[in-house]
Amino acid sequence: MQTKTPVKWEEKTLGEVCELINRGVSPKYAEEEGLCVLNQKCIRNHEINYQLARLHDYKVKPVNPERLIKLGDVLINSTGTGTLGRVAQARNIPPKATVDSHVTIVRPKSGLFYNDFFGYALILIENKIAESGEGCGGQTELSREKVKNTFTISYPESIDEQQRIVEILDKAFEDIDQLSKNAKQNLQNTKDLFESHRSLAFSTNNTSWAEKSIIDICKNLDSKRVPITQNLRNKGIYPYYGASGIVDYVDNYIFDEDLLLVSEDGANLLARTYPIAFSVVGKIWVNNHAHVLKFENIYTQKFVEYYLNSISLASYVTGMAQPKLNQAALNSILIKLPSIDIQQKIVGNLDDLQEETKQLEQIYQQKIEQAEKLKQSILQKAFNGEL
Repeated sequence: MQTKTPVKWEEKTLGEVCELINRGVSPKYAEEEGLCVLNQKCIRNHEINYQLARLHDYKVKPVNPERLIKLGDVLINSTGTGTLGRVAQARNIPPKATVDSHVTIVRPKSGLFYNDFFGYALILIENKIAESGEGCGGQTELSREKVKNTFTISYPESIDEQQRIVEILDKAFEDIDQLSKNAKQNLQNTKDLFESHRSLAFSTNNTSWAEKSIIDICKNLDSKRVPITQNLRNKGIYPYYGASGIVDYVDNYIFDEDLLLVSEDGANLLARTYPIAFSVVGKIWVNNHAHVLKFENIYTQKFVEYYLNSISLASYVTGMAQPKLNQAALNSILIKLPSIDIQQKIVGNLDDLQEETKQLEQIYQQKIEQAEKLKQSILQKAFNGEL
């Protein structure tokens, strides 16, 4: 019986297997004509988005040819918390392009790797790269020397074996990506369904519903708000609220009751990536970025909360660069208000539907996270020689 010859694997640092590990250029931006220059926004989900790139005036500031992206190059975001460490490979022949000084080009030596194998190898260590930044806050940096000397890559000497592994990974990742795509679509469908039911709850021509402005049905407590700059806050157990919800915890409170907070400023007033109205209860502190409303009836409060989160506030908001919903504009918002019994029924139905929606969102979010964990598990097996 003929035995298969074991495949020999090597483990070396990136500095040993790469011919180039360098940041890009500090661009001289051009509006109409120039060299495509990629930034950190262009590198996400292991893909390169050339549509988000800008143009660099290479006539004013020439670019060293070695910094032009080549097929097989891996790009690593190298500055900033949250973006540092993201990697993507040029798996298809790229347009003529370079990267800016916040991105590192990692180019393997010719003949050592099947191109896509090298790309998968860096995806495997993406989390380690992200954790290796030095500095604090948004100034976190990944140095060239750290990329060269800290990170190792395991690989079989046989290019054919590398290609075999890539073919398995490509098929596995394609299937996992489809599962993840389905989960993301189901997650979005769940959110859309709730928003549709919420909007429908307020779509009525019933003449018995009285139209009232917000100031007619609640008391505005904005005058009691007190902002505390971050350096003066003492850490504690009481939630400190702003336009986006809880932003900190402090050692004192200024409210202790059921209230409705409404975002006063911020892009979310128009973009709506999270609710702009949210009910709170108990001991809290509120800064001057959220309006504070007090209602006599909890069902009216919840009714108004659902209503404000269902409508567009564009006609009430001033400023585009810094959107703001001032107190006068908030007070002028008109709401069709039914009897308390009907408010209670509508709020109860929406509460039940929202709870079911949250449970479904958790399920789909778990599926998305499990898909990413499965990718990492398969990658680990691949680079341990277990495929």
